[in-house]
Amino acid sequence: MHKLVSVAFLVFVSWSTLAVSSPSGIPCYQSIFSFGDSFADMGNNPVVFKWYSIFDPVTRPPYGTSFFGRHTGRNGDGRLIIDFIAENLGLPYVPPNLAHNGSFRRGANFAVGAATAVDAGFFHKRGIPSATSKFLLNTSLGVQLEWFESMKPSLCRTAQECKKLFGRSLFFVGEFGVNDYHMSFQQRTVQEVRSFVPDVVATISKAIERLITMHGARSLVVPGVIPSGCSPPILTRFADASLTTISIRLQDRLSESI
Repeated sequence: MHKLVSVAFLVFVSWSTLAVSSPSGIPCYQSIFSFGDSFADMGNNPVVFKWYSIFDPVTRPPYGTSFFGRHTGRNGDGRLIIDFIAENLGLPYVPPNLAHNGSFRRGANFAVGAATAVDAGFFHKRGIPSATSKFLLNTSLGVQLEWFESMKPSLCRTAQECKKLFGRSLFFVGEFGVNDYHMSFQQRTVQEVRSFVPDVVATISKAIERLITMHGARSLVVPGVIPSGCSPPILTRFADASLTTISIRLQDRLSESI
């Protein structure tokens, strides 16, 4: 699996360089397909939160005010990293699959704020969480992949057509992991949460393999998790500096595992 991820990353680097410097001005990528949480969610969040009757702050100011002039469902007041990447590749902003009524031939965004890598059942079996259970939404990486696979017949009809489309598409798998760990910190020790890392890494790895072997993805970006020990919720939860240091090691262990 390590070699598979490395090859995928190298393909992304080489293809993205060609896309930016193509003398014809035609981007090497025809579309972008993105999975993830709030760092990549481009508008699915309000739809999902409405399903669960949960108030969604991204539907109120200041979200969207610095660029779009209105809220777009993004967890920010302007564009996200994936927006800038799409612009740089000469592609349109990636439409959210749950909130867009038009075509997805140029790409689709399946990311949802608060999404986890592992399925909700993983946490329920461990009694996590109780007070924050409302944020354990059924929007994990596995669920997002199912959304993609359900959409696939509308994107391409034959194996050859799909191979051509997805071979010239850029896939983002993540960021995933932050919510898996941060929600668990509410009721579990750092050591207990660290034991979840192999499950999170395995889930992401299997998703990458699935996209490559089953769907013909050739260019993938797999972002790492943010430094947990620098996150305000973790700094608040663990006021002790030594515990914060341990939580930072969670990031290191994840990086080493991948």
